[in-house]
Amino acid sequence: MSKTTRFLDALAEVSVQTKMKIILFLGLVMFPLVVLVLNDSLERRGLNNFIAVWTAGSLLLFLPLTRGALHLLVLRSVHYLNGLCEQMKAGNLRPFATLPPEPKEGDELQRLRHNMFWMGHVIHSRQHELAVTMEHLKETQNQLVSSIEYASLIQRSFLPARSELAHLFGDHFLLWSQRDTVGGDSYWYKQTPQGFFAAVIDCTGHGVPGAFMTLIVHSLFERLDISAVDGDPAALVGAMNNSIKNALEQHDRKAASDEGMDCSVCFVPAKRGVVRFAGAGSSLFVTRADGTVQEVKGDRCGAGYVRTARDAVFTNHDIPLETGMRWYMASDGFADQIGGEKNLPFGKKRFMALLSRTAVLDCAAQQRALEEAFAGYRGHQPRRDDVTVLGFTVQSA
Repeated sequence: MSKTTRFLDALAEVSVQTKMKIILFLGLVMFPLVVLVLNDSLERRGLNNFIAVWTAGSLLLFLPLTRGALHLLVLRSVHYLNGLCEQMKAGNLRPFATLPPEPKEGDELQRLRHNMFWMGHVIHSRQHELAVTMEHLKETQNQLVSSIEYASLIQRSFLPARSELAHLFGDHFLLWSQRDTVGGDSYWYKQTPQGFFAAVIDCTGHGVPGAFMTLIVHSLFERLDISAVDGDPAALVGAMNNSIKNALEQHDRKAASDEGMDCSVCFVPAKRGVVRFAGAGSSLFVTRADGTVQEVKGDRCGAGYVRTARDAVFTNHDIPLETGMRWYMASDGFADQIGGEKNLPFGKKRFMALLSRTAVLDCAAQQRALEEAFAGYRGHQPRRDDVTVLGFTVQSA
């Protein structure tokens, strides 16, 4: 570093107020004194020549001297501070080699430099704390993701193996898609001496709470005295209504929770002939060979909720079995999905029209068609709920 640079740096450290005092002293005090001294030592003509030369020189040097004075007074310090700001903007929040001296009273530039130092120091400290917090959050998130993925394995282990459904039905498909890896939708079947039950279940909630409910509900399904309700899906739903109320102590309005399920339950007798259906807040959809679609509505109340009476009676519906029929049980996640040009729910009417259009396909192709229609209608809208659709044909006896 040259002597000139060191001198200018040292001069930049001098407060603006001090530099202004020096300039004003030279201009207002020293110049008149020089004139007075020269007035005694020079003749009038020589003094006039001196003043003329001084004035001419001042005019010639006015702009350069103004720029130089401005640079010495302010701009050098401002350029220095701007350089520090650029470094801080680039990520170096502590560009100062040393702590700036305490600002003198009235020296705003020095105060600004001092404040910039502490501002960068505080931001750097906050960034470090934020980085540590984000690292902890990342670890926590990884643990949660691992836990949820493992919970998904547990939930799947409670569900019937999909390969077993092929022994119950003819051609069939199962669209089971949980919004949050785990969720509140599930399905269940049970073979009995008189035939078999199949059900699609939509428990309260989604995500982890919904998954817990599915585990509770599946346990209650398996603990039912199936012989007492064999061949009677309405009685099965009624028994589950009582089981959920007892398990969660949902006996009255003062209960701590209000959880339950909507479900569609079909019973297919061994002798075939009819399919018997009962629903709690859910419907059964049937397509026929001529392309028509029928909705068989279940009872409006769900099972297990506080608002559902303990002695609620559910209704059986017997639908005669015909050639070319296909049966569908679904949770409400498909119909409730928001999307389309107007951001409206997919809706039951559009769902039934979709079943009608795709019923000519085999079940595997129909499942793909439903998945594509759901994704296309949803677009960029977030998933609202879990989605389950079980479609099947019934083999003749």
